[in-house]
Amino acid sequence: MRRLLILQIIMVSLVSAGAGMYAGPLATKASLFGGMIALLNTGLMMLHEKRAVSAGQDAQRILKYMYLCAVERMILALGLFAMGLVALKLLPLQLFLGFIAGQVTAFLNGLNH
Repeated sequence: MRRLLILQIIMVSLVSAGAGMYAGPLATKASLFGGMIALLNTGLMMLHEKRAVSAGQDAQRILKYMYLCAVERMILALGLFAMGLVALKLLPLQLFLGFIAGQVTAFLNGLNH
């Protein structure tokens, strides 16, 4: 999982740099914020994975942790998107591009394992 975080940071940085060169510093800020949402989601998933591993062979507890992880990740993402779009007034396209860069990296990393 640590490898995934490093890959996500690299990908989000590249996308943010590209957005900054194309559309300016506000685009960089928005795409970095979107990437941060993806990174926080990965961190939350890592936390729940550790909890599930500590549950041992108890399938119901493992399933409970995985459902809880899914709900918490959704709430976290929605809350941070709302904050970025409404409170911080970030550029929507660049915000979503930063998030997508982090998520696509997680998807591609999962294909290798």
